[in-house]
Amino acid sequence: MTAITLNLLAEEQQAQEARARDPIKVFTAIGLSVLTVAVAWGGTLSAILMQRRSELQGLEARWNKMNSVGAAEGEFQKLNTFAEETLAENHSRILIAPQLALVKDLILPSIQLRQLGFAVSVETSGANGGGGETTDGKHAKHEKRTEQLVLRLEGTASSSQPELEVDRFLKALRSDKRFGPLVEDIQLRSISRTGREGDKAEHAQPAANFVIECWYKGISGQ
Repeated sequence: MTAITLNLLAEEQQAQEARARDPIKVFTAIGLSVLTVAVAWGGTLSAILMQRRSELQGLEARWNKMNSVGAAEGEFQKLNTFAEETLAENHSRILIAPQLALVKDLILPSIQLRQLGFAVSVETSGANGGGGETTDGKHAKHEKRTEQLVLRLEGTASSSQPELEVDRFLKALRSDKRFGPLVEDIQLRSISRTGREGDKAEHAQPAANFVIECWYKGISGQ
């Protein structure tokens, strides 16, 4: 005798299998999985971004500090350059006080100086030696620069013969053992008679205005 088995749950099992194969549920599960991964990845990126931002702020602080140090160093360099230039100028300047003392000792009683001043005369001349060649095959000229200190004396001589007093003053300047070796040339630039010098015209002496220039020996040349 053959036994017959009836599966009364077959329809329900088929319905469960159909529901398990429902594409909406599959997509929903996949979407939830992707969303979970995206949220986790977003959190990771946010943490990395915060770390990079912190590092960037640190680098900006270091950069600003370096720039402030660079600015301070630049200011220091400017001050140092100014100090060096001032020191060089102070070392290279011409000390005229000793020269004034020498001239003062040579002034005759009949001479009255109204104005005394120093100036530096600069002369530039061309020189052909060792100058190479220009584009047209000719030797280039080197400029030679010479500086000379010039002492200008303006005053008045008073005597019966004031011109002779000016001449005596010139000879005193040229023959002095201290002042003479320092100068290259002493020139009388101008001399002219003027009104009588004195409180009363009848007792006044003739006078003459003069200008003398003393050219010191070359300071430097290049």
